[in-house]
Amino acid sequence: MRDTPGRLRDAAERLLAERAATGISLRDITDAAGANVASVGYHFGSKDALLDEVIGQALTDVYEQQRARLTQLRDDASLDDIVRAWVLPAFTARLDGDNEAQRRRLRVLQNTLAAPSAATTALLTEMAAPVQQQLLDRIARHVPPMPPAELWLRHTAVLAALGALRGELVAGNFDQV
Repeated sequence: MRDTPGRLRDAAERLLAERAATGISLRDITDAAGANVASVGYHFGSKDALLDEVIGQALTDVYEQQRARLTQLRDDASLDDIVRAWVLPAFTARLDGDNEAQRRRLRVLQNTLAAPSAATTALLTEMAAPVQQQLLDRIARHVPPMPPAELWLRHTAVLAALGALRGELVAGNFDQV
């Protein structure tokens, strides 16, 4: 049997894959983990800290894959290759490792990004910045010269559009790419 913190993390991840954090109670997590309520406070400090850890790990997985794919590209990579390297880790479930775990983490991100808390928004901003800067530096080589603030604004608009496209239907379509 797994250790208590591991069981709590697994239970929280399964629940976050099903619904937004606001719909998850402390009792939901501990019942799913077969643990007592006090164990969450003992091991993580709070339910929110546990959920933030699980969400942070899901974000880390995607950002590490994006960073690795962008770094592996040749200097003369096409814009299409650059965008593909950045987008695919956020939408596909056919990446290295356990596919079911990967699909669950992607559902965690989808549910989290659909209704982010203030803590999640701060975590997302902090973690995304280095990868987004790496992406924008590469994209800037392929687009007409523009101020970095304008490129950032355009990138933000693309992120908003991608957020609107979230869901299993979109993830399934990206598996064919």
